[in-house]
Amino acid sequence: MKNSLYLKRYVEMHPDNKMAWYLLGKEYEQAGEQGKANYCYNRAEEVYEAFELSKVPSDIWKNYEARLLQMEKEREKRRRRMRRMLLALMLLLLAFIPAVKAPGVPSSPEEILASINSLELADPGADREAASPSRRGPLFTAVAAKAQAAGAGGGPESTGPLPALLSSPDQLPPWSVALGMERSGDWLRWSRDMPRLYGVHRASSGAIAIEPYEGAAAECVCEPADSSSLKQAAAKWADLQLETAVLSEAASQFRARHGRLPHSLDELTQPFPDNWLAGRSPAMEAMFDPLMEHLAGLAGRPEEDGGEAPLGQWGTSPDGLPYFTEPLEVIIDRKHHRLAVVSGSILIRNYEVGLGGAKTPLGQFQIDVKVVNPNGTTKGPYGTRGMQLSDTDYAIHGTYDLDSIGANESEGCIRMSIADVEELFDLVPMGTPVKIQDGGLPGERLVPKERFKLKLAKGQQNPSEEYHWLD
Repeated sequence: MKNSLYLKRYVEMHPDNKMAWYLLGKEYEQAGEQGKANYCYNRAEEVYEAFELSKVPSDIWKNYEARLLQMEKEREKRRRRMRRMLLALMLLLLAFIPAVKAPGVPSSPEEILASINSLELADPGADREAASPSRRGPLFTAVAAKAQAAGAGGGPESTGPLPALLSSPDQLPPWSVALGMERSGDWLRWSRDMPRLYGVHRASSGAIAIEPYEGAAAECVCEPADSSSLKQAAAKWADLQLETAVLSEAASQFRARHGRLPHSLDELTQPFPDNWLAGRSPAMEAMFDPLMEHLAGLAGRPEEDGGEAPLGQWGTSPDGLPYFTEPLEVIIDRKHHRLAVVSGSILIRNYEVGLGGAKTPLGQFQIDVKVVNPNGTTKGPYGTRGMQLSDTDYAIHGTYDLDSIGANESEGCIRMSIADVEELFDLVPMGTPVKIQDGGLPGERLVPKERFKLKLAKGQQNPSEEYHWLD
């Protein structure tokens, strides 16, 4: 029980820190005090389940506990030094103060020492172990920023970010950084500005060190490390993963129609009606070949040969593959007047839209037509972009009637502001599935300050046809 004093101090100061409760429970269990251990395990909740029921190797939590205890001991030393300095300073000041005791002011050394000992001094920070990653920068991944409450959807993410990161410790890269996605109902919100939660370092010996960052301050048992130097790299990684998802969706839809993957990016950016992608980016050009090999399930061999997919070189999650594994999908919520772009349970965008109430049909569709400046004008009722839903007279298009956004004023089409529809046009390739339903999307918008934008390909107008969508 030599460590329990430090751990008890932590849980008193941080009663919401479930990892600290778990470590204190282990101390009590080893001392044979099972009743106290069970109480601590109950307070640890999903952390106990993740480490005990999932059989996470014990050296992980022992390593974490050792670092926690070392930092607390260093903290205690600094507190003592600070108290001695304050005591000396107060005694020095008292030497020059007349011997008149004011009410409530300590005058004897014993009273002074007692008042100093009652102070909770701020921790100026603790020295951290020097990291020696085997690469210039970390591999990023994104996880739920917080554990999901019981009965609110459940699933693997309910264990919280740290246990999720450590579920497969042998697969961790030498250095990875976890970014946190905030929850919005059953959805996880994607952003280029996701907070940095943890840095996880794995030595060649297999030992794992966990470095909490500012985004995990609520769960941290120490002063979080400064991760501001990682902010720009994390944002670039998030941008890159989104570009990868868009290109992957375009290639998959192309294969669904033609029975093969595209041979070049040019095949996806042809003039109307073969404009699978609205445009391109330098990142897409660089990632095209390795991504097509990955989608084919090959390592540079013909598609019919079979084989294992290579690790991508375009920006990766800890397993070396593109982060988004689920196809892109557009969901339209008639009840809340929302249009979202999602990948599985990840909410990438959530726009406010104008609808036609019951005139906007429920069901499954896909984007069959993508056209710039429908009917050859930027000022018409369809704005600057139009995306027709299957072989129907319904479309997602722009509007200049901003008062109709959030209302049921259309004849069935989905109206969007010009800025929103132009971003959506770049985000969703031709063939992307569209589901119209009642409910299911959160009410708050999810639109970034810096919009997703591709370099627009030429020839995406269709002057030979006049559209008569149900505006």
